Amino acid sequence: MKQYIKTKTLAVILSASILTGCMTTGDDSIIEDTPIGQNLGNSEEVITFNEKKYSQTFYDDFEGTELDTTRWEKCPEWPRQDAGGYWKNSCSSVKDGNLIIEAKIENGTPISGAIRSKGKFEQTRGLYKIRFKAEKASGLWYAFWLMSDKEKNIGNGAKDGGEIDIFEILPNDPWMPENQKTYLNSAVHWDGYGEAHKSHGSRYYIEDSFYQQWHEITFEWTKDYYKAYLDDSESPFWDSTKEGADVWGGIVQSRNYMKITAEFGRWGGPIDQTALPARMYVDWVKVYKEE
Repeated sequence: MKQYIKTKTLAVILSASILTGCMTTGDDSIIEDTPIGQNLGNSEEVITFNEKKYSQTFYDDFEGTELDTTRWEKCPEWPRQDAGGYWKNSCSSVKDGNLIIEAKIENGTPISGAIRSKGKFEQTRGLYKIRFKAEKASGLWYAFWLMSDKEKNIGNGAKDGGEIDIFEILPNDPWMPENQKTYLNSAVHWDGYGEAHKSHGSRYYIEDSFYQQWHEITFEWTKDYYKAYLDDSESPFWDSTKEGADVWGGIVQSRNYMKITAEFGRWGGPIDQTALPARMYVDWVKVYKEE
């Protein structure tokens, strides 16, 4: 991936779309065009990515000893998936310059960490970058994903609201062949989580050497497509253009907030307690918006 950084010349352009926070597309659908959350990044930092210029709107390097509550909150301690587990606040922490998302068994119950930027930072489209490393453990998975309360809207595909899973790290999918059990899963979900629910996904198979190593993922969300890149590769491991936007329910146009989570479930395979506690470490998260 070719990226170039330079100092931005500040300019303020007032338009109807900025003043109202949204704009109308050709099909009369509404794009929420102004982010929620101001001064959460270095607005003078501009990068060029795939021949588009982006200015930074969000940055967190997880320095200090506590989660920055101007940017994040811990997710509610909800039950999760089908392993009898739930998110617990004590499983999300900041230490030694990293966010730590932990998964473990406590008094016989699977618990794991989760944070989100809901109401603090939400954006439509852009570049989302994360540097992380993960420990392998059967029975769970880690994820970096984007969510909107409008995902529950039904009838207009994903355009009026959807869940975007930038990546889920699956260590041991029990339904896959032996050489395909561990992979990065990327997906979009729309039309709620009831009977109307729809989704589509893409897998990128990884080796055991992927774990315990630092990686960077860049997710590119434009009005036309999704693409995700691993480390320095110029070829995306997720590319929605290969199948077309319709397969993905159309491209999400709502503001979404970020989530970084871990959870237990049958999809992750049988729980291996000898590998627990297991953790994902996040060095930093950066977000940019196209100029």
